[in-house]
Amino acid sequence: MKQSRFWSRIVYIVVVIGALLTLYPYLWMLSTAFKTQPEIYTSTMSLIPKHFNLQGFALAFHNAPVGRFLFNSMFISVVSTLGVALTSITAGYALARLHFKGRDTIFLLVLGTMMIPHQATIIPSYILLNWFGWINEYKALIIPQMVYPFAIFIIRNFLLSMPRELEEAAMIDGCNRNQTLMRIILPNILPAAATVVIFTFSHNWNDFFWPLVMTKTDEMRTIQVGLAILRTQFSMEWPMLMAATVMSSIPVFAIYFAFQRFFVKGVVGSAVKG
Repeated sequence: MKQSRFWSRIVYIVVVIGALLTLYPYLWMLSTAFKTQPEIYTSTMSLIPKHFNLQGFALAFHNAPVGRFLFNSMFISVVSTLGVALTSITAGYALARLHFKGRDTIFLLVLGTMMIPHQATIIPSYILLNWFGWINEYKALIIPQMVYPFAIFIIRNFLLSMPRELEEAAMIDGCNRNQTLMRIILPNILPAAATVVIFTFSHNWNDFFWPLVMTKTDEMRTIQVGLAILRTQFSMEWPMLMAATVMSSIPVFAIYFAFQRFFVKGVVGSAVKG
């Protein structure tokens, strides 16, 4: 018993140390955002700024349209996430509950798309969207991102873990398939849906390569591309860069904390059956 408690404490200490090591870069980023440029280059390292300074935030908005970058990222991420939620729930439901010829083959094709590197499809995607005349428009940044194979995989596997008796009882009571999906399935797949929202929003918010290729003007740039602009087009003002990075991190933290109570349950539930 004593040996078990000893090892439990060792594991606890190791986990705490790992958490602190993980948090340290983020704390340093936050600290640097409120420091002055000369203070960063001093020989003493301190997480707490000697004088809290908002100049980094002011420079970020002065040197680049950071507000526009943030708006673009938020608009694209929110609309894309809503689209993914719709397509993944409907496709996942069809692949988990409907019986039709080629269902398993379609699911294998969906899994196969997850194994293709995103960079391998960027050239044909660019050619196709350029042919549509969508380059440097929201349509190019949103519509191709509204189908996320990993989200379909999560919803489908979560539905396989749900008992069919729930739907059968609803149909006996007179519900058709659409009513069953809206009234029975949706309330019970909130954990999986929250997992999809977190992954999709984070993916679209942090995406750099796709917006870089598909946009040409600052009016359409996202915050991740904007951070690169701040780093390359201006002198290395660390408070400015860290201030912009802090602002770009807030929505991801917010979306995670908003759905965190569903997150673990959704990931575990989606792996119960495959």
